[in-house]
Amino acid sequence: MTLKNRYEAVINYFKTNVPIAETELHYSSPFELIVAVILSAQCTDKRINQVTPKLFRDYPTAEALASANSDTIFTYIRSVSYPNNKAKHLVNMANMLLNDFGGVIPSEIEQLIKLPGVGRKTANVVASVIYDKPAMAVDTHVFRVSNRIGLTKAKTPLQSEHQLIKHIPEQYVATAHHWLILHGRYTCLARTPKCGDCNLTEWCQYFKTKTINKKYPHSLSHKKLDSIKLDITKDTMTKTISSKKTAVKKVAAKKVTPSKTTKEVKFMTHSTSLKVGHKAPDFSAKDQNGKTISLKDFKGKNIVLYFYPKDNTPGCTMEACSLRDEHTHLNKKNYVVLGVSADDEKMHQKFATKYELPFSLLADTEMSIIKAYDVWGKKKFMGKIYDGIIRTTFIIDDKGKIARVITDVKTKEHGKQILSL
Repeated sequence: MTLKNRYEAVINYFKTNVPIAETELHYSSPFELIVAVILSAQCTDKRINQVTPKLFRDYPTAEALASANSDTIFTYIRSVSYPNNKAKHLVNMANMLLNDFGGVIPSEIEQLIKLPGVGRKTANVVASVIYDKPAMAVDTHVFRVSNRIGLTKAKTPLQSEHQLIKHIPEQYVATAHHWLILHGRYTCLARTPKCGDCNLTEWCQYFKTKTINKKYPHSLSHKKLDSIKLDITKDTMTKTISSKKTAVKKVAAKKVTPSKTTKEVKFMTHSTSLKVGHKAPDFSAKDQNGKTISLKDFKGKNIVLYFYPKDNTPGCTMEACSLRDEHTHLNKKNYVVLGVSADDEKMHQKFATKYELPFSLLADTEMSIIKAYDVWGKKKFMGKIYDGIIRTTFIIDDKGKIARVITDVKTKEHGKQILSL
């Protein structure tokens, strides 16, 4: 298998099976994102998401954070790794942001890394997520997974970044960063990779050879790596660790036989409780242009009210562009298109401008509309269950009643999906 074939196969798998991949950090503005990413260094996203709500509530802007002192910020982030240094970095970062960049998050990597606490990885995350640039942030997961699969032969994060950028098509670079992170976080684990659950084994060099290549480490740790060999069969996985200082040990994982009386409970994604014939809940919110949009404004019109997780993510972009491309035909059928997410007006404006969207995107930052339409709940992604916006579209008739509820949204052709109803 050539390197080109390996990249094509891996990218095609993720495109087909994981079309939506995004950061698991919670944020609602570019400023909040850079703060969260700085805090996430050598710490879990789960921990950061527990800390940031109160921090963002009390220090929502660069101006507010710059006016604080590091001792105060420390009390908010004491539970994260290296809280003393990170508290100082955050305050200094906010001050430099105001003094050198007019309070605007810079878009260039070279400028971003000048900010205190912002290394190359953080800069790449900010550039790709906020400015949609083809920047590849390499953390321990990306480094490990890309070396294991055989996408890279890298000894440093920078080598890994350059090799991935060289071979991944530009339009997929930013998303590929999240693909690799999520795969490393939930499947290709550092110590005991779940090869039996992995769908990339056909193209994975590590799985084929069952040996870690010591020339190209699978960790960013400075500790010396032992040589690790995995013998994988259908039912068992035997782990052999060889070290000059220790004897060879073998640990076999037993196959777990489920009890006959135990039934596997299948996870079901949350679904809205609103049904056809129900009166559509009233709503009012500002769109990307600052205009207040209300349900009552569209009496006598049919409304396509679609809820989506986040601006500028692959699935949401495809869905918006599909509705854009069919907008003329939807207008002819007396439809008004309205999108809703928890993003703010600025993010909506950037998203709408970039893709020339001819309809309003409502900024439901307080999630009042999202909750009124019952589209917030449990969902599953890459094996993880979490709360989020469930992609759902409501067709509201000219009398204000729900005429159709679409839960199986086809993002690439959602416009045609609605027109075919």
